Amino acid sequence: MKNLLFTLSLLFTLSAFSQEIGIGLSANFPSYGISGKVKLDDNHAGQVIYGAFGTLSNISGKYSYYFNGSGEIDTYLYGQAGSWRYKAFGIDESVFGYGIGAGIEFGFNSYWWPENLKYSFEIGYGSVDLNYYDYKATTVGVAIHYYLD
Repeated sequence: MKNLLFTLSLLFTLSAFSQEIGIGLSANFPSYGISGKVKLDDNHAGQVIYGAFGTLSNISGKYSYYFNGSGEIDTYLYGQAGSWRYKAFGIDESVFGYGIGAGIEFGFNSYWWPENLKYSFEIGYGSVDLNYYDYKATTVGVAIHYYLD
């Protein structure tokens, strides 16, 4: 809980220097859960992901570099790192994990769809080396964020 409060404090501090702030859901191994995203400028973004759904929980940070800067479709590279915890059947273990990859982010421009809602699709490599939940794999992920005005 202390890590979550520290991370949220950091996210809100960075938001003072940001262009956009997004809140949503992200699912790309090894990180999945509630997500807060801060676009610092046209090319750089930071993201915090907190997942506490089930036996594997995580809190991680993600840095994304956007190539297009701004537009309807943005391509980016990302790196993420954080802490993962496996708690089940009397086992309680926490380790460091990481992921790298590439993605695209896009929104729809129409009168019936919110223009602040953006989707992301990613492909990458993730690694979390728990004794009872060892996972290293190429992954595909999705995210949805609503950007505040």
